[in-house]
Amino acid sequence: MVKKMISIRYESGDAQGRCVYRIKINKEFICRFVHDWSEGPAECLQKAADAIELNEWAEFEIMNDSKGG
Repeated sequence: MVKKMISIRYESGDAQGRCVYRIKINKEFICRFVHDWSEGPAECLQKAADAIELNEWAEFEIMNDSKGG
């Protein structure tokens, strides 16, 4: 079984306000998202989940287009 570690790391911005975070699964960069810390940690996790979902959809569309679909 391959273990996967998801990490959300601060990249830039105001540490007490609007920040850019990057998401990695193991060592592979997945995507970035923006979050204002005043919205709380639950909203941060929701934005991370939404960003991953959008990224997966975009990758699917790119692959589909490259196959002529």
